[in-house]
Amino acid sequence: MLDFASNWASTEIILRIMWYKDVDNFKNANGYDIEGIWYPRVTSIVSIKAKPALYMFYAGLPDYKTGEAIKSKSAEEGTLLHETVEAILRKEPIVIPDQVKPAVTAFMDFYNKNELIAHRIEDRVVSKKHHFAGTMDVLAELNGVMGVLDIKTSMAIYRDYSVQTSAYIEALSEDKTLPPLTRWILRLDQSKHCLRCTATLRDKGGREKIRGEKVKCEHEWGPMKGEVEIKELNTFESDIKAFLACKSLWEWENEYWLKKIGNGPDFSRAKRG
Repeated sequence: MLDFASNWASTEIILRIMWYKDVDNFKNANGYDIEGIWYPRVTSIVSIKAKPALYMFYAGLPDYKTGEAIKSKSAEEGTLLHETVEAILRKEPIVIPDQVKPAVTAFMDFYNKNELIAHRIEDRVVSKKHHFAGTMDVLAELNGVMGVLDIKTSMAIYRDYSVQTSAYIEALSEDKTLPPLTRWILRLDQSKHCLRCTATLRDKGGREKIRGEKVKCEHEWGPMKGEVEIKELNTFESDIKAFLACKSLWEWENEYWLKKIGNGPDFSRAKRG
């Protein structure tokens, strides 16, 4: 058993090293070159955290390839919804795609009932203090309060989102011209509701999933309806501690490549090339 564990550990280390073709491949996949310095990306850093729900998702599928296909199609749908909403915030003329129309209609209802002003959209932020960079969705003013608005197209608001958005707030705090900022998750989704019971049918990534089925029912599904959920996050101190812990673990995990970039985990002076 110990031999197996030892061999697996050695294999895992080799796989981590071989995952990227070369140092440029690693840099492009995990960060940004900004003014001649390479910074790791926020989303790459938080990806180090285990995601039990994702593992359960894969466990319920026939094979890994099926899961990857669903995940890829879901990402395309999420990107389409993101881009449509951001175009609305930019006040650009748009044609709403049919596949996300219910969710966009729900967003428009929210938008018309609230004062939402977008100051920066899909904008890069950099922390020189902690050496990371990321792209926030929106720096917004919502009903007179300024903050980072992160748009999600998931079925729920997950705690992981707090970790990611805390990094954007930390980076923005280095700009002393900005006021204190809050954070919101704006969740947009769409599903069909059964006309006979409380169940819902969600189609994401080409995979239909029924939830809330409390009794046996010959479901009769209504039209697709959009959903909007807004949540302000008030746990910055613990969230940024979690993010920086993720960063330390991510640096440990990728020490091989970081040493090639410059100084291993201490790569704040890592230059391009």
